[in-house]
Amino acid sequence: MKEEPLFEITDKASNIQILKDVASNLISTLSGSMFNFALGLMLLNNTHSPLSFGLEMIIMPIVNMLFVIPVGNLVDTYPHKKIIVLSLILRLIALASLVMVIDFFHNDALFIPIIVFVFINSITNLVNTTTYSAAIHELVNVGKIQTLSSYTQAASALSSIVAPALGMALYAIFGFRWMIVFEIGATSVSLLIIMSMRFFYVKQKKIKKDGSQKKQLENFKVGINYIKQQKLILEMITIGVFVNFFFTALSIGMPYIISDQLHLGNAPISYLESGNALGMLIGSLLVGTFLKKVSFKNKMISSLLVTIFSVMLLGILFAFSINVFVISTVGTLIMMILGCSIIVLNIITQVFLQMKVPSEILGRVMSTIITINTSAMPIGTLIFTIIFEKVNSGASVLIICAVIMLVYVLWRIPTIIKIAPENE
Repeated sequence: MKEEPLFEITDKASNIQILKDVASNLISTLSGSMFNFALGLMLLNNTHSPLSFGLEMIIMPIVNMLFVIPVGNLVDTYPHKKIIVLSLILRLIALASLVMVIDFFHNDALFIPIIVFVFINSITNLVNTTTYSAAIHELVNVGKIQTLSSYTQAASALSSIVAPALGMALYAIFGFRWMIVFEIGATSVSLLIIMSMRFFYVKQKKIKKDGSQKKQLENFKVGINYIKQQKLILEMITIGVFVNFFFTALSIGMPYIISDQLHLGNAPISYLESGNALGMLIGSLLVGTFLKKVSFKNKMISSLLVTIFSVMLLGILFAFSINVFVISTVGTLIMMILGCSIIVLNIITQVFLQMKVPSEILGRVMSTIITINTSAMPIGTLIFTIIFEKVNSGASVLIICAVIMLVYVLWRIPTIIKIAPENE
């Protein structure tokens, strides 16, 4: 059985936890973003497939659907710190295995070890994300929840600013194999920081350890039933699924359009990715400072609209310019705005759920929401991979997707205004 905090965590203890969490996120995100960017470039350069940057978007949602029930119950049953530590150890094993076998595969065969690794890595990411979301009340007091969320996102964004350019440079100098070695070292440091953190739980929860399939389903249904009763959460999930489906067009399309359709090389991709990360940093800081007094519904609606218009502008840019300098500068600015709006949406949604959902079912609720919101991504990735391979103008695909998303969100805005709380 798992434990739950009985006492108020002091501001001093909360601040120490925030510092450690920020350090861990800074290290893990910097190395992880560099590794993922190098992985995408390696696959793209060897296979010339738009799927190179979309592989995780196919595998991750499948993993989420397969493991949503056991992970949700796991997080609500066992101590969070142990779960996170074991998950990171599993990721280290997967990375060590990858570095030992990667040189035996070439060209399209590279997808074999990469798919296996991404599958295992997606499991650890699901476990870590769900556990971290459920453990927020064990790390800081209620007054520090938004601060923790915004600062950790800012740390992630800060490291991601330099990650694409640094990842491309290190990949060009040392090759992908040494990128794996570097990621092993960074993950080990992050693990040590997590082990030094204190999770303030002292009371056992009521959920029993029962591995039977029937009991697993019964425990998980508690979270499902809670979601069904929350109109705003249901609306957020529906919008998330719809937008995520069309947003995959940008995730896999942007690098493919620049590299294979406009033939501008890898450098502009790193600039745009860095712009996106800088925007996330700015958005994280905004949430923790100037946007605190803005209502939840206003932040949600505005961030959704800014995200959609940014995708549309990026498509227009790709359609009317093939100049490296123009795309690198204007595209970076657009991606900066896009990153800012996305991170604002992510943080306010996460904080809203962590503040409203009872802690004893938070793991099950979060794992369900993560799985549902990403369920459309593999379908979208496959569909848009085919579309980009068949269509000469990938820019027009981005514009059409943005228009469809805009029409849908404008349709849902009146409902959001009606059901969203006024004072939050």
